[in-house]
Amino acid sequence: MKKNFGVRYWALALSIAAASPASGADQYPNKPIRIIDPYAPGGSTEAQARVIGQKLTERWGQSVVIDGRPGAASAIGTQIVARSTPDGYTLLVNNAALATVPNLSRTPLFDPIKDLAPVIQVGAQPLILVALPSLPDNLKALLSYAKANPAKLNYGSAGTGGATHLSMEYLMSMAGIKLVHVPYKGSAPSAAAMAGGEVQLGIFSANSVLPHIASGRLRALGVSTIKRSPALPDVPSIAEAGVPGYEVVQWSGIFAPAGTPADIVGKLNREINEILKVPDVRERLGRLGVDAAGGTSQQFGAFTAAEVRKWAKVIAIAGIPRE
Repeated sequence: MKKNFGVRYWALALSIAAASPASGADQYPNKPIRIIDPYAPGGSTEAQARVIGQKLTERWGQSVVIDGRPGAASAIGTQIVARSTPDGYTLLVNNAALATVPNLSRTPLFDPIKDLAPVIQVGAQPLILVALPSLPDNLKALLSYAKANPAKLNYGSAGTGGATHLSMEYLMSMAGIKLVHVPYKGSAPSAAAMAGGEVQLGIFSANSVLPHIASGRLRALGVSTIKRSPALPDVPSIAEAGVPGYEVVQWSGIFAPAGTPADIVGKLNREINEILKVPDVRERLGRLGVDAAGGTSQQFGAFTAAEVRKWAKVIAIAGIPRE
């Protein structure tokens, strides 16, 4: 009897275990997580990743490390994530460049739709068009000057194919002007170079240029969204200042490698959604000029796909060749 009872006991235990396997998300995370920031230090994506990473560390008790891997307008760092093991321990923070860079390369380093799993949109913010104080003090006057002096003015960007590059190309195509592009390895170095007088114009995220605007080294001429920014309520939108219909939203989000288990993506999405509701997180993002977003991974995936289509059209209209 005892022998038969033991056999029946273990058979029952094994059947229960087989019917109720432990979810991967139940065990996740059990080691440090790395979030790759594909831009130069000091940019908006790094700052947002640090806010999210700190809160994830507090909630989960596992370190979240921000790993800067700049280069090729975010393509190098993005490729690292795309080729990483899809287990949730290597993540990516990126912005609109994710939707643009592959459309500018003959041999793209990654496919934003096939190689990555969208986790969540972290935020949205306007870009700020800035100029040296020596240039005209309003956008209409500046555009008139640029039309009368084609290719005399130059502008800096965070790298070819990124949002700070294509947003200016978009502006040039809509306004009928010609400027000279000077790429740098990130928004922070580009904005700093501009503040130092190396370039004359640029369009950047708020955290890259607000200190230079406050110091008087740069002048804000317009914001890229239709609505004005709470960070600069007296600065008009580019659309109302002289280029009707112009609109660019600089978004940011978290991605995982394609093939990451859905339950792990779901757990990350739920946790970060909760983090984005925390008042001090919203305040910290607000100081960067970022409005907290959130939503489902499916919504973010649909949004990302729409951005890829939009910027492909902009690149084609601007006639930017693949390199």
